[in-house]
Amino acid sequence: MSLDRTESDQAYRLGRLFAVLENAQRAALGRLNASVRDRYYGAASATPASVFPSLLRTTTHHLAALHRDRRTRGLAVWFEREIDEIMRGLDMNLPRQLQPLGQGRFAIGYYHQRHTRKPAPEAADPASQPGPDSAEVAPEFEE
Repeated sequence: MSLDRTESDQAYRLGRLFAVLENAQRAALGRLNASVRDRYYGAASATPASVFPSLLRTTTHHLAALHRDRRTRGLAVWFEREIDEIMRGLDMNLPRQLQPLGQGRFAIGYYHQRHTRKPAPEAADPASQPGPDSAEVAPEFEE
């Protein structure tokens, strides 16, 4: 199974959002000793309401760094569109806790979104099919 952009499950969408935030951090800062995933995955998947506000605040700085460099400006716009699309499908209040079933859905959303790439400019309209582009600071992924 692959990424389902129409899935409305909150836990799945939060997992997708977490993956985009992680990718934005990696694109802006490169490899770090401790990434967003290393520090926050467990808490984000169990208690999203307590973690996502600070993650989203930090991501604004990562996106600003990408916007400053003309080579990565398009990637910043792509990340912003991905975040917007995911956030539009979330409830007004983030869940305080996710039960094990929800944590599993979070993980599925995370892994479905994690390797999504920005399409080549000639492949499609960037607003319709987003993902990090290998030509523009392609984040490297580890398990």
